[in-house]
Amino acid sequence: MSARTPREPKTILLIDDDELIARSLRQVLQLEGCHVDVALDSCTAALLMTKQSYDVILVDPYLTGGVHREEGDLIASIRNVQPDASLIVLTGYGSPELAQELHDGRVSALLTKPQSIAFLSHFLVAASNRGAAASQPSIKGQP
Repeated sequence: MSARTPREPKTILLIDDDELIARSLRQVLQLEGCHVDVALDSCTAALLMTKQSYDVILVDPYLTGGVHREEGDLIASIRNVQPDASLIVLTGYGSPELAQELHDGRVSALLTKPQSIAFLSHFLVAASNRGAAASQPSIKGQP
């Protein structure tokens, strides 16, 4: 994956099975000048991550079918394929495992659901401008 020049748009991958939220957030981020891809499942996300380098990846680790205990596996696979991306977790189901991922520095931020589209878009644009190296781990609740 090649390095981007400063003029290229920020790249963001949204991984969430809530299609309405993902597509709405994509539209707002595109208005901000970002290149945004949406993956509604982990297979699509994996394919997109092999083709594109992302500045920020927003992921709900509990895709389709409720709460799974593989959230660490999904985060690990994202980190393996996109190590330089700021990884932001958005979930309605916090767990000690997710908190540990944040503590270990594998996750840049942990956001709790629900969040407004306006807050999420602002947060993601700010994260893409900071870059992975500058992002500080944080847990955010309601704005």
